[in-house]
Parts: sequence; structure tokens; C-alpha cells
Amino acid sequence: MVTADTIRENWLRIKDDIFETAVSCGRDPSDISIITVSKKHPLHQIIHAYDAGARIFGENYAQECRDKILEAEHIHFFPEWHFIGSLQSNKAKYIVPKASLIHSVSSLQLAEELHKLSKKHQVTTSILVQVNTSGESSKSGLTPSETIDFVHALSIYDTLKVKGFMTLPTFTENHSQLASEFSLLRNIRDNCSTMISGNYLSMGMSSDYKIAVQEGATHVRIGTAILGERISL
Repeated sequence: MVTADTIRENWLRIKDDIFETAVSCGRDPSDISIITVSKKHPLHQIIHAYDAGARIFGENYAQECRDKILEAEHIHFFPEWHFIGSLQSNKAKYIVPKASLIHSVSSLQLAEELHKLSKKHQVTTSILVQVNTSGESSKSGLTPSETIDFVHALSIYDTLKVKGFMTLPTFTENHSQLASEFSLLRNIRDNCSTMISGNYLSMGMSSDYKIAVQEGATHVRIGTAILGERISL
């Protein structure tokens, strides 16, 4: 298992990389948030990352997310939690109102359920619209051509706040292809700017976060490069 010292070293290295990448392309490093992906990692490792400087943690599985947040609250540990995985409508009850941002909304069925739960708990739920910029059938998300109409349709839900967009790119080492997919999401965000309440672009992971930062990412999702390989809980 990765030690606290290694987690700290990893965090500082990623932080420095993002700072240098942002500065090199004329961006303000403070505009970029690191989401430490904590799925399948125990709470004590999350606390080590928090002690190193991490403040936002991303979970992929609804029930694991709920259980981890409850465990953290029990010991009075209150970081910011994001839900970044695919979310089924029948499991949304585990996420609302616990997660401060849901990254993976791409169906009106899910939006409707999030709206109902938000009304029940009397909260506003911040969401990102997931777009499939790779065109791969194995990936979730709207096609780029569907996105504007979908965002417009979300306007009927007064409990949902659309903060921006998320994508999972092609798993490739082709720099230009990744840059193209990330820039596509940025263009979609810009075209929808009058319809949403934020400018978030959640894109980039451990293997491609520097390219994502160059293309305008505001949130990068990094797990293995900070917390090490995942274990079964």
C-alpha cells in the first residue's frame, strides 16, 4: 500500500506539473482544480492525500461513495466530494445531496430523478453534462450534436445547476487526437455559455492531464498518479 510520504510526493509532483503546464500556455494555475480519484481506496489514504493538500475527491460507484462519505462524516472529516462515474437513476438517491458536483449527466431520465431528489432534500444540485467526444460506442455521453438541445432541455429543472461539461477521451498516446477531443469539449462549452451557470471542463486523467490543461481543463481527475494502484475494499 502506498505510504503517506509517497502520496505527498505524488501530490506535490502533480501540482507542480499542472502549475508549469498552465503557466507555459498562459493560464492561471489557480483556475485548475485537481480531483483526486479515490474509488477503491480506503479512507485513511484519502486522509493522507488531504493532509498533503488535496481537497476534492472523486468517486465512481454510488454506494461506495455514500458509504465513504458517511464514514468520513462519522470522524468529522469533510472534504469536497464529486461523483464522476456513470450514475443509474435508481442509485442517484445515494449521491444527492452528498456530492457537491455530479460529472456524468447525459440522460433526461437521470436529470428528472436528480431534480426530484433535490426537491425532496431542498437543495440545488450542481451537474456537468457528459459528452462523448471520442465517438467510441463503449463510452457514455451525448454526441456533440445532441448537446445544445440537451442543455436547453435541462432548463426546466430549477433544482439543477449546469456548471459545464465532462468527457472521457480515447485511450491513446496520440497527442493530437487527445488535444482534438479536449478542444471539442471546450468549443461545446463556449457555444453553450449563455445556457449554463459555470465554465467547468472536467477532462484529463493521470495519463493525459497536461494535454487537457493546455486545452482549457478546469478540473482534472487523477487517481493512480496520486494514490497508487487501487485495491479491493
